[in-house]
Amino acid sequence: MLLWHATLTRIPHINMKERDTALDILIDYEKNESYLNITLNHTLTKDFSPSERGLITTLVYGTIQNRLYLEYQLEPHIHTRLKVVERMLLLMSLYQHFYLDTPDYAIVNEAVDIIKERRNKRAGGMINAILHSCFNETRSLDDLDHDERLSISTSHPLWLVKMLNAQYGIETTEKILHADNEVPLKSGRVNTYKITREEFLKKYPEFTPGYLSPDSVLLKEGNIAHTEAFKEGLVTIQDESSQMVARLLNPNEDDLVLDMCGAPGSKTTHLGTLMNNKGTLDVYDLYPHKAKLIKDNAQRLGLTNIHVHTGDSTDLSIFNKQYTKILLDGPCSGLGVLSRKPEIKYHDSSAMDEIIPIQAKLLENAYSLCIKGGNIVYSTCTINKKENEKQIEKFIKKHPDMYVVEERTILPYEYHSDGFYMCLLEKDV
Repeated sequence: MLLWHATLTRIPHINMKERDTALDILIDYEKNESYLNITLNHTLTKDFSPSERGLITTLVYGTIQNRLYLEYQLEPHIHTRLKVVERMLLLMSLYQHFYLDTPDYAIVNEAVDIIKERRNKRAGGMINAILHSCFNETRSLDDLDHDERLSISTSHPLWLVKMLNAQYGIETTEKILHADNEVPLKSGRVNTYKITREEFLKKYPEFTPGYLSPDSVLLKEGNIAHTEAFKEGLVTIQDESSQMVARLLNPNEDDLVLDMCGAPGSKTTHLGTLMNNKGTLDVYDLYPHKAKLIKDNAQRLGLTNIHVHTGDSTDLSIFNKQYTKILLDGPCSGLGVLSRKPEIKYHDSSAMDEIIPIQAKLLENAYSLCIKGGNIVYSTCTINKKENEKQIEKFIKKHPDMYVVEERTILPYEYHSDGFYMCLLEKDV
């Protein structure tokens, strides 16, 4: 029995142009391990209408998001080695069959036409036979144990299911995994340096209030980056959970503030806004092109109290002063943002082992840079306790003059937002 399955989504007819483009993006992802959001942004130019962009995005994200289930259904019907173009076409077609309200005959006909054009007539016959076989025989999950069924039905690797079960329990884990497969909300943060949220909502009725952050608004349809409000610098794209981080640090106009890992600048600009564009806010990022993103965001929002630096925050020697308040939004496994970046869940679990020592080094530097009586907020967009609570436990044990003021984990299902961890620390005088 299938533990969970998405309700069929009704969408307009998908034409060849949309399927071809989605297939190109999926092939690039498979061959080059590209980031889906970056490839989509580069590909979906003004040559595509808003509805076409939406359908292509649905095909790409839906296929990768549900890949383990689709592979599970495909596996018994494959009796030869498939090329990347054939495998990704089959997975995309199965996604349409299981999750979209697309007639099977249309899925098969268009898949055959695409592969004939890209390969040959023989490949078309193979695709036709495999799809018909898959559609006629849905593979059961009944013989799998609970964790395996949950892994396949929600397309999360078994190691991740077991890790979340150990840390959160079965009931919470199921809620997390289901939330990861939902379509994320289009969340933005009002630039309260220029306008209040109440004024903003009156001026732009296409937005509604968010559920968690007092600065959050949700766009009903479309892309926030294409709105007049975004172009005017009155709103910026930021998930609601992420918006709670700067508020936890709560800097004022007199603070000397450091953001150790700032790109792309959403939390940085929130800090600058909370400081009413006064005081000093130093922000660092390792890469020049990412530092430019921070500058561009600050300029669009009209903030001038942000001073952007390129540098590696694991190197303490690049700093020459101490700060009253420090934000360390550290590198992490990203397990809280799987609804936005589904490809992350297929990364090797060993990647976390490499990240944890870097987080610890950054925390050590934050400790050295924080004045007595000052505050540090450590935050991540992961829900892995080894990178969060356990990391802070080790840090506090090493530095008994630091103590936790407030600690919070936001799970993806609670507010239909990203999963986030944040911890406010204070240094004894």
